Amino acid sequence: MSVNLRLAVVIPILGVFIATSAPAQAAGAEAVTYYEHVLPILQENCQTCHRPAGKNITGAVAPMSLMTYEETRPWARAVAQKVTSHEMPPWFATAATTGVFSNERGLTDAEINTLVSWVDAGAPAGDAAEAPPARVFGDEATGWSFGQPDFVVSMEEYDVPDESYDLQTSFRTKIEDSLLPNGGVWVRGWEFKAGTNGDRVHHFCANVEDSTVTVSADALEDDEGADRGGSLGCVSAGTEGKLLPDGWGMFLETGSTVRYNMHYNKQPGAGTGFQNAASIGFYLSKEPVKYVFENSSIGNRGFKIPAHRAGYRVGAGRVLEKDTYIVNYWPHAHFRGVAARYTATYPDGREELLLDVPEWEQNWQETYWYKEPKFLPKGTVIDFSEWYDNTSERGMRRGFDADRSLGHAARTNDEMALGFFGYAEVEPPAELVANEQ
Repeated sequence: MSVNLRLAVVIPILGVFIATSAPAQAAGAEAVTYYEHVLPILQENCQTCHRPAGKNITGAVAPMSLMTYEETRPWARAVAQKVTSHEMPPWFATAATTGVFSNERGLTDAEINTLVSWVDAGAPAGDAAEAPPARVFGDEATGWSFGQPDFVVSMEEYDVPDESYDLQTSFRTKIEDSLLPNGGVWVRGWEFKAGTNGDRVHHFCANVEDSTVTVSADALEDDEGADRGGSLGCVSAGTEGKLLPDGWGMFLETGSTVRYNMHYNKQPGAGTGFQNAASIGFYLSKEPVKYVFENSSIGNRGFKIPAHRAGYRVGAGRVLEKDTYIVNYWPHAHFRGVAARYTATYPDGREELLLDVPEWEQNWQETYWYKEPKFLPKGTVIDFSEWYDNTSERGMRRGFDADRSLGHAARTNDEMALGFFGYAEVEPPAELVANEQ
């Protein structure tokens, strides 16, 4: 089993627009200007990624900044092309779950028309006095998305050697007791920062182990970031930050240790080594915790994808042993992964599509956060499926050997079939109990 909650990540993809569905009226081509009409759309939907940042797996990374007119103007036609084709903003779930997830992206027709009209008009600047106030993103001085954390735990700097290939290893850092007073604290969220050379990190998982856990050096080195108690989840390309819903939290006991599972994606060679030190910022709960957050996965580690096979499906399932609220999903695979789906079969036999991602993308691994946690009763079966393309055509584009038949393994050129999810085991809602009586 494996981890899920992937906090605070954006990736370098040309023309990425992070979007929400803010209503806008399309302006006529003769009237539309950057400051009055275009900038509000960019602020609401695009600047989350398109702003200055280093190439860090947990930074707001995009190939260009769209914070100012001077930065945006050269990309005007590319902006219009990407939004018109609906390539941007990046959102991969089907319409079956439209309106269900809080981080759903998409521009309205009016917003698209406004952007196209602006380009058709020659992308005029307009009057700067009509611009909205500049948008502020978290703690811009330190780079934390949700403001300065209540405390930060960092691993010691690690030297990734020249000779290493697609290295995966783990580290442990004890949390100072002074940060966890009175037996421990409840946290409502956390953010991962991959640190210097973070763009060399394929993924970064972590969990918090209490003082009773002991791990041998060999077990620590061999760890793949699989499910363990106190899982904080992972960050990878495309995963965005988000705090837990109100009333949700995780307890960190005094004496706890953070275990970092770091996957460094690199080829061996002289001068390819680098240094890295990851950090996690924690945010304390501000209200009583009713739902204890956990991470897990529905996984299959016994599959074998044939060479030169397209459309190969790998599936797995999980029976819920208790009434459960689901808060998010994170389907995970590597270069050959092309689609993913979660479905629920209820105890009465009724089936429901939970999430369908027909064009899953390894370079933008979305975490799908519910607007309201999804209740699934005890006995519900969650099925997870992932589809793979192990053909020469895809291998040429993604840099893998399609002559290989392969199964589950940690390296990027191997594969995984893991359907992560964040949840809390709970008593059934009172209204459901009343309806059953």
